[in-house]
Amino acid sequence: MNGLNERPWRYWLFNFGLVASFGVLVVTLINLSLIKGSYYQGLARDNKIVENKIPAERGQIIDRKGRVMAKSIYDYFKMDGDNKVYLSSGGFQGYKFEGKELSYDLEREYTYNESAGLVTGYVGQLTADELKNGKCGLTLDHEEMIGRGGIEEYFDCDLRGTDGRRLVEVDAKGRYVRELGSEDPVKGKDVNLSLDAYWQEKIYKMLNGRKASVVMSDPRTGKIIAMVSSPGFDANNFSQQNNLKIKEYLSDKENLPLLNRADGVRYGPGSVFKIVMSAAGLETGVIDQNTLIEDTGIIKIGDYSYSNWLYSRNGGTDGMVNIVKAIKRSNDIFFYKLGEKLGVDNIKFWANQFGYGQKTGIELVGENTGLVPDNQWKKDVKGESWYLGDTYHLSIGQGFLGVTPLQVNQTTNIIANKGTKCKMSILKDSSPDCQKLNIKSSTIDTIREGMLEACHNGGTAWPLFNFKTTLACKTGTAEVGDGSKDTHAWLTAFGPTENPEISITVMVERGGEGSDVAAPIVGDILKEWFNEPNTLVPRYSDIKSE
Repeated sequence: MNGLNERPWRYWLFNFGLVASFGVLVVTLINLSLIKGSYYQGLARDNKIVENKIPAERGQIIDRKGRVMAKSIYDYFKMDGDNKVYLSSGGFQGYKFEGKELSYDLEREYTYNESAGLVTGYVGQLTADELKNGKCGLTLDHEEMIGRGGIEEYFDCDLRGTDGRRLVEVDAKGRYVRELGSEDPVKGKDVNLSLDAYWQEKIYKMLNGRKASVVMSDPRTGKIIAMVSSPGFDANNFSQQNNLKIKEYLSDKENLPLLNRADGVRYGPGSVFKIVMSAAGLETGVIDQNTLIEDTGIIKIGDYSYSNWLYSRNGGTDGMVNIVKAIKRSNDIFFYKLGEKLGVDNIKFWANQFGYGQKTGIELVGENTGLVPDNQWKKDVKGESWYLGDTYHLSIGQGFLGVTPLQVNQTTNIIANKGTKCKMSILKDSSPDCQKLNIKSSTIDTIREGMLEACHNGGTAWPLFNFKTTLACKTGTAEVGDGSKDTHAWLTAFGPTENPEISITVMVERGGEGSDVAAPIVGDILKEWFNEPNTLVPRYSDIKSE
């Protein structure tokens, strides 16, 4: 007994600690297994397998010669805690992973920057409606990027491809354990354009920031070779979410860089519309090749006066004028009188035949139909009747008439290919969609003759007189109609006249005279196209200085 009582105090402290520890362990086990057991079992079950999406690479946008205009770029990284440390950027190097997370981000890269942004379009974030309703038959998440404008939007469902997935095992805290399997993503389809990126970029630089549009196409097929709108925007800023630059684009109300002037805006065409007027007059029999109308310089109807451009400039007249000379000299008096004989309904009918007032069919979103007015339109919109003065304005491409540069180019193609109207297309591999119009060959030949003479001595397109290649063209100068004296400068042309391979339409917004401003741009482009480096393309400033 004495021995038991004489045991040291450390012995009792040790035993007490042992019993207490065992008690805590029992309580913890009871808590984990009975009280929170179902919670931890659910956590382990729910977090055991995690599915990650492997985003699909968007298809490339490729020009007619295989140049890549838009592609997906892989930004590879490794994880440093919660931060991404980027290692390299470029082409696909395999579906590499860094633990739980994918080891790359996908970014869209646009090779031709501002020159092609309005054609390629860009990728942007989903709207609330798209997130709710999906797109292309797919349910999309908030991280998805979607095509906006241009090719990216029109062919978004083809370009986007099919996402893959990856299954991984993780522990209860979500830490990577092992790979269980994966399903590779399927890259989107490439879109091959008829567009030539070399000419797209070259022409954009030639415009040097002017508000202008240039459309070049093959008149035999309607395939677009260049479709330039200036000023433009760099689609990379949207891909990289450069919010400062995006805000700058959106707030630029003066230059409107997000607006495609080639097919999304309607302008008064001025005298390029006289191509349609000529066809209408010859086809209806109101005039023939020998009909003569005297250029009196000015026509007065009551208190209103309607003059020819030559008379307004220096009091001159062109004397007796037939249809060929009227086209060559762009004689307003001839076309006023022709319009009076035709009437607004005939003018509208033939304008529609040539594609005005309707879409050309190009594979881009946002194409403007333009406007060909008539008596009913004016009553509905203006609350007024149609007057003879309205017909005079319409006859020379002024007044309420509105067209796009793309429509003017389509009309030019009809004359170039001798009466065949082709749907305008920006795709390389699609079959041309063309139909022969019910226009007499003699009508086409007469208009071609007038356009040929417009590009040669005595015509209005004097900057093109020196070409060795035979060109046919029509100038246009259209009043803006906002109370200012500003005019849009137009020139549309095709060549070689005997076997056309190219047509080109230039419009310079508020640029001035078509012959002075638009024609030199056409000349600079066609010098290289037809390999005539020594051909002189004079400027108005050159003439004034002589």
